[in-house]
Amino acid sequence: MGRTGARVALGDPVARLKGVGPRRAADLARLGVERAEDLLTLWPRRHEDRSRVVPIGLLGVGMTATVVARVADVRTRYVPGRDVLATVTVTDGTGVLDVVFFHARYLARHFVPGRLYVFSGRVDRRGHRLSMAHPAWEATDEEGTAAGIVPVYPLAGELTQRWLRALMAQVVPDLAAQTADPLPERIRRELGLPPRPWALTTLHFPRSLEDKERARARLVFDEVLVLALGVQWLRLREGGQGGPGVAQRPDGPTVRRLLAQLPFALTPGQQRAWEEIARDLARPVPMARLLQGDVGSGKTVLAALACCAAVDAGGQAAVMAPTELLADQQAMVLRRWLEPLGVTVARLTGHEGPRSPVRRAVAEGRAAVVVGTQALIQEGVRFADLTLVVVDEQHRFGVRQRSRLTSKGRYPDLLVMTATPIPRTLALTIYGDLERSVIDDLPPGRRPVKTVRVDQRHRRVAYEAVRAAVRRGEQAYVVCPFVEESEGRSARNAVGLYEGMRRVGGWRLGLLHGRMPPAEKEAVMERFRQGAIDVLVATSIVEVGVDVPNATVMVIEDADRFGLAQLHQLRGRVGRGTVPGTCYLVADPGSEETEARLKALVELHDGLALAEADLRIRGPGEVLGLRQHGLAGFQLADPIRDLDALQRARALAREILAGDPELRDPEHAELRRLVLDALGQAVPASILH
Repeated sequence: MGRTGARVALGDPVARLKGVGPRRAADLARLGVERAEDLLTLWPRRHEDRSRVVPIGLLGVGMTATVVARVADVRTRYVPGRDVLATVTVTDGTGVLDVVFFHARYLARHFVPGRLYVFSGRVDRRGHRLSMAHPAWEATDEEGTAAGIVPVYPLAGELTQRWLRALMAQVVPDLAAQTADPLPERIRRELGLPPRPWALTTLHFPRSLEDKERARARLVFDEVLVLALGVQWLRLREGGQGGPGVAQRPDGPTVRRLLAQLPFALTPGQQRAWEEIARDLARPVPMARLLQGDVGSGKTVLAALACCAAVDAGGQAAVMAPTELLADQQAMVLRRWLEPLGVTVARLTGHEGPRSPVRRAVAEGRAAVVVGTQALIQEGVRFADLTLVVVDEQHRFGVRQRSRLTSKGRYPDLLVMTATPIPRTLALTIYGDLERSVIDDLPPGRRPVKTVRVDQRHRRVAYEAVRAAVRRGEQAYVVCPFVEESEGRSARNAVGLYEGMRRVGGWRLGLLHGRMPPAEKEAVMERFRQGAIDVLVATSIVEVGVDVPNATVMVIEDADRFGLAQLHQLRGRVGRGTVPGTCYLVADPGSEETEARLKALVELHDGLALAEADLRIRGPGEVLGLRQHGLAGFQLADPIRDLDALQRARALAREILAGDPELRDPEHAELRRLVLDALGQAVPASILH
């Protein structure tokens, strides 16, 4: 049992708290709570204003409301495309409400007839009865129904909201009073922010919505300030430890030959970005540059030019992609462009053993350009003379992976690329250790891809469009979320769909997925490029690096199973020639979030607008890969809503580090501790101390 009477200290193991035994401590650990102080930053997912509980009889369509009601009946049935549909009928004596959950194979068992529950969500109408689809909910009882503004916490294991709220009420005020405020008082007053201890207590248990917002604003500022300080301080420290770089040859013969052989001219945006990259490459100082560009903007061409500049200077280049599938595509494209110029391109993944020919070629310098996954940063991988590192899809990697790859060369140049467009201020905050280039245009003649939403009942419309395109001499993709049936019983799979389309006939089909041997994948893609395949049935392996100008139609099956950025990448594979492209999203989404994502994709074509929609729908941690960035990332902050706080934090971080670059001033002691905690697992210890 937990201890009683004694004051709770910040560093106490959570198992020692009153009412927390080994089982609950294990469940709390799954939420990242191991010490008492971790409870302070177990932020509520949201707050419910239960001072405004609405009787069912007063609900109206379109309202967002909280009701407290008793379960009268639970029914389940199988719905094609939506798995199990659960309908929980509840009543509070003033009316009846249907609470509906899709994909609810296991959820229905949690609702017990006769028991009282709290439901919060949007009110709609199904048939003759009011309903809520996928509301937030929890079991309660007459005595335990909390009133006022109630925090709703993430849960794990057997934890309940009622128990966790009681624990928080017991310890949070005392723990908050023990915390040091990282902001010097003069800065806090200038910014008009309340003390941190008050904000910590108030965010958990606000007396009013106004207090909750004021507390949130303070804690958001702390979060973004630590992030801004972290990336700027890291840049100062890495820069201080760096040595002279290599002057590459961006005007060398291989670069000139690649530019001459490309079947297209660089766009003004590409040309501008290349000039910035080339300027950095030519200097004997390590480049650190972020290249941002929307899907299809031509980032890979600039990466290839940078690789040629390194080769012309006698060095090696490494290109790191987040998955084997993306590494395959990058290797395929770079080989097509560079090997005719006499540049050897090797592909290195985790399957290559310590004595493999590829590793030997890399170590001996016979492989000038090496494309791979995180296998590139394994200890046993050696380079003869690594002078350029290119990191693709930067948001999926962290500072540590980047640092480990650059440490394999003699202060190599670094080019990181992302197709996830983010606002400039946010980019500077997250990637504050990098200069930034943007490709802000698309190749001439490229038009936005028309995107059409199709439900499962009308899939035929999409396949009629595919057949019409084939009759016109054009090509098409059909993309599935899984390779085989065993991976997703209620979703389309590439192998099964390929076999079904073969039986129908009337088109030349190809099949492409990640389990195929590299040589076979390359052969299929080459046949598709040459026009020997009309319709390519594939998984998301075609997400990047595939350029077939004659492909004009794409069908994405079970589109709700893909992320918004991934769907945008996929549809960017069509309409790359003179004929506009059309993308059909086949889906019956089971939640408001997935419906919102598909609606955004239909309505928006600009990558930046889509990225901002994705940030609002899914939250920044998932979209930007901040957890992988090495810093704790945004837990409270919203990069769109809190852009002003980001700007102020970045300016303050610059001001603080200008006067105290080591954060050694006593008034910055708590800030230093928070920054070191945030960076702790992200970078080598030698950089921090």
